[in-house]
This record gives sequence, structure tokens and C-alpha cells, in this order.
Amino acid sequence: MSTHTVIRYADWTIGPETAPEAPPIIHELECTTCNATSGASEDFATLQDWGLRHSGRNPSHTGYREIIHRYWRATMVG
Repeated sequence: MSTHTVIRYADWTIGPETAPEAPPIIHELECTTCNATSGASEDFATLQDWGLRHSGRNPSHTGYREIIHRYWRATMVG
């Protein structure tokens, strides 16, 4: 048997972390054909270049998955 205690009800919201010390958003591309990855970068243009080079070397590899590392913060409302 487990017990559950509610101390007080509160409304919460969640959104991207905006503190000045928050880590930057990091992007990564992964080929959906062979699972090769671009490596992580803050600069999305670097990933686009990697994807185009990868497709150029492997013409049947045309699908990519974007992986985003973004930090979020939950806060109580009011």
C-alpha cells in the first residue's frame, strides 16, 4: 500500500531556460539511412553543410533527424 500526500495545489508553467548562464541550444543531425551523425554544434549552418556533404557522398541518404538539446525550466505561477 502506498500513500500520497498533497501539501498544496499549485499551477506550474514550463518554458525554455532564459537565465544568462543557461547552456546554449545545441543541434545535431542524424542520417535516417545509416545513423551517421554530424556531431553537436550551436551553429545550424555547420549541420546543413554536413548533411549536404553526406548526401553528396551517399546519394540514397536523403533523410535526416534533427536532435536538439535545449534546456527548460518549470516555475510556479503566481
